[in-house]
Amino acid sequence: MTADLQAENIEPKSPLETVSTEANKLASTEELDSGNETALSLMSEQAAGRELTESEEESDQPKDGEGHVMSVIEHLEELRMCIIRSFFAVLIGISVALCFGKDILRILKAPAGNIQFQALSLEEPILVYLKVSFYSGLVLAAPFILNEICRFIAPGLTKTEKKVVLPVIVCSPLLFFAGAAFAYFCVLPGMLHFFASFGEGVIQVNQRLDFYVSLVSSFLLYMGLCFQLPLVICALSFTGLVTSKHLLKFWRYAIFGAGILAAVVTPDPTAFSMLVTMAALVALYGLSIILVKFFGK
Repeated sequence: MTADLQAENIEPKSPLETVSTEANKLASTEELDSGNETALSLMSEQAAGRELTESEEESDQPKDGEGHVMSVIEHLEELRMCIIRSFFAVLIGISVALCFGKDILRILKAPAGNIQFQALSLEEPILVYLKVSFYSGLVLAAPFILNEICRFIAPGLTKTEKKVVLPVIVCSPLLFFAGAAFAYFCVLPGMLHFFASFGEGVIQVNQRLDFYVSLVSSFLLYMGLCFQLPLVICALSFTGLVTSKHLLKFWRYAIFGAGILAAVVTPDPTAFSMLVTMAALVALYGLSIILVKFFGK
């Protein structure tokens, strides 16, 4: 009886209301599905972004020649091996220089001409011999040491920076020997002649061999380092710090700096040595502009 009354109280829905209800249910289902698809797509994009970031971080990490990411321990091991190889290279260079120590001394004494040398102690000739052999051994081992340094830092360099490594290894020793040769043949003879003739007829100069070797060796070293100027400027151009336009713009300051550097490097007070050295530095600066123009950024 109660069921019949409840059935009588339920009003039947019209066909239009039934269709509208079903459409609303279908629309809510589609919205739920589209929301799920959007959430899934966002999650997949975030995961892809994380994978891309991790891959970029791994690519930025230093790797060896086989593409293996090197750990800190492997870096320290590689550094230890580089130091050991460089140490043995220096030992070999010094051993070779010891065999030709007297010949090296004769070469260093040649620009002095008729200047007589003396030693104030019995051990001074031996100490000078060992000093010359040690410095000559370092010079002979310098290209190998430079190669070891470049090999150690190469895994942390970009492809553009790695392109600079090979020219540095090849050109740096050549420029150093070119600078030393320029000082030996063009600057030292006139400078030493001035020193020897300054007190001629008034005082007799007896030069200590140790002081002379130190003077000539340091001057050859400074000129060899000064001749690295084109290499340094070209390396800076690859990093974008300097351009050929900047170099041309500041040429007056470059000439002024070359004059100051020449005055510091040349130990004699004559203008001849300073002007020759200054002209060489200015020529190197001009060569740097040409190289940056054609080969730099």
